Amino acid sequence: MNLRRARWIWALMSVPAVLLVGCGAEGPMPGRADGGRGTRVRAPAVAGRFYEGTASALRAEVAGYVAKAKPAPAPGRLLAGVVPHAGYPYSGRCAGGLYGLVEPGRYERVVVIGLSHGSRFRGISLPAADLGAYATPLGKVPIDMAACDALRAKSGFVHISGADRAEHSLEVQLPFLQVRLGAFRLVPLVCGYIAETELAAFAEALVPLFDARTLVLASTDFTHYGPNYGFVPFRQDVRQSLYRWLDKASGLIAGLDLAGFQTHCRQTHDTICGRVPVQLLMAVLKQSGRRLEGRVLARYTSADVVGDYQNSVSYAAIGFFDTAAKLSREEGLMIQEHRSGEWSPELTDEEKQTLFAIARDTLVWCTAGNRGQFSFDAYAVTPKMQQMCATFVTLKKHGMLRGCIGSLEPEAQMYKSVHRNAVNAALRDPRFPQVRPDEVADLEIHVSLLSPIRTIPSIDEFTIGQHGIIIVKGTDRAVYLPEVAVEQGWNKEQTLSSLSMKAGMHRDAWREGTTYKVYESVVLEEK
Repeated sequence: MNLRRARWIWALMSVPAVLLVGCGAEGPMPGRADGGRGTRVRAPAVAGRFYEGTASALRAEVAGYVAKAKPAPAPGRLLAGVVPHAGYPYSGRCAGGLYGLVEPGRYERVVVIGLSHGSRFRGISLPAADLGAYATPLGKVPIDMAACDALRAKSGFVHISGADRAEHSLEVQLPFLQVRLGAFRLVPLVCGYIAETELAAFAEALVPLFDARTLVLASTDFTHYGPNYGFVPFRQDVRQSLYRWLDKASGLIAGLDLAGFQTHCRQTHDTICGRVPVQLLMAVLKQSGRRLEGRVLARYTSADVVGDYQNSVSYAAIGFFDTAAKLSREEGLMIQEHRSGEWSPELTDEEKQTLFAIARDTLVWCTAGNRGQFSFDAYAVTPKMQQMCATFVTLKKHGMLRGCIGSLEPEAQMYKSVHRNAVNAALRDPRFPQVRPDEVADLEIHVSLLSPIRTIPSIDEFTIGQHGIIIVKGTDRAVYLPEVAVEQGWNKEQTLSSLSMKAGMHRDAWREGTTYKVYESVVLEEK
C-alpha cells in the first residue's frame, strides 16, 4: 500500500478528536437481543455527539439544516444521491441540500450504502439476520428483511460482526430520512474493500432494488486534509486547492464518470473515505438503464465552518434525477406526437410525458427482476389517462425492432395498458430474447394509442399511412400498425400480402373471404 495512503487510513481509524468533523467514532454496543429473528434493535451509537440526543431537539436540528440549505428546485424526480456523514454542526447544511428534495411519501424503502471506518474486510456487510431495526432518538427504522435476505444469497454479501456497531456513516442519515419521509424500510449496507473489477457484480445484485419507490444513497465525506489526517498534499493556496479537488471529484460523480473518478482517486490519493460506496452507487446507476441527470446540490469544507484550514474535511451533496419525467419548455418537448389520421385522445404535453415516463420506468423495473408491485403513486394520472384505451408499445434498438406487443381492444385504462404492454414488449415477445437491464438506455420507445376499431366493406377504404389494418379469415388473424407500411415502403397489395403471410396464410389469401378492419393511432416518441 502507498505509504501516504496507509498514514491517512491509520489516522481515520485512530484520531477520536476529529470524529465530528469527518471520520472516526466510538459508540455503545447494539441494542439488546429479544430472542426471535428480527427482534433486535441497533441502538444509536453517536446520538448526542454527531447530532442532538433528544427527539424534539433533533427534529428541530434537521429542519433547521434543511431550511438553511435552501434546496434549489429539483430538475426531476430524485432517485439517488451522495450525502456527507460528519457531525451535523459541520456537514448538516450540506446534507440538507439533498434531503430538502426528499418528498414525504415518495419512497417506501431507502438503501444506504455506508462504509466501515473501524473494521477491515472484503465485500459488503449486511445486518445480522436477527436485527430488525435501527433506532435513533426519533424512533425505530425497520430493516427490509426480504431485501437483505435476497442479498445474502449473492457472492460477496456477508455479515461482519461489529462492522456497524459504532459506525456513523449510515446512522447519521437516518434522522434526516425520518423527518423528511416518516415511515420507510431500510436496507443498511456497510462496505469494506471492493476491487474495481468487482464493482459490476455487486452493482448487478443491487439493481433489482432500484425501483420507483426506492431511494439509494451513498455516504461519504471528501478530502480529509491536514496533520490530523496524515495528508498534506499542498501547503500553499490550501482553500483554493481543496475546492479544486472537491469540484473535480463531485463533478465526475455527478456526470457518472466512473472511470474518471477512479483515475482522480489513484492519481491524487484523495482521501475520500466513502469512495467505495460512491463507486458502487455510480455502477448501480449506470447499470440501471435510467436516463439520469446528476447535479451537485451543495459543497463546502469544515474549514469554512470553523475558519481554520490547518485541518479540514470537504463535503458535497449530489442528487441524481430522472430526466424521463422532465419537461423542459425552454428546450422544447421531449415527446412528440404523430397522428396517422384525424383521431386523437387529445392529451396535454404533461400527460404525454407522464405516459412515456411510465413506459420507461416500467422497462427499468421489469428488466431488473420485476421485484414487488409497480407503483403508480409517483405519477400524475389524469382522468384522460384513466380512460379505457388500446395501446401498443414498440421497442427499437439502433433502429432495429427489439420488441412490440399491444392490445387491439381497450382491455385496461390507458396508463395501465401502457405499463402492461411495456412489460410484454420487453419480456414476452416470442421473436426476441428478453431485454436486459443494460439495454434499456439504448432503446427507442414508441407508445401507440389506438382509436376504436371499425370494419370496412372494401379494401378500397384502407389508406396506407392513415390506417392500421387487421385481416381476419376463419381463425387466422394478423395486424399491422399504421406506420409499418410507411416504414417498409409498401403499397397496399404488398402490405396485405405481407399481412397474410404474418397470419400464416398464403400471400394472396387476403383477396377473397377476408374481413378487413381498420383503426387510427397516435404514436408518442422521444425527439
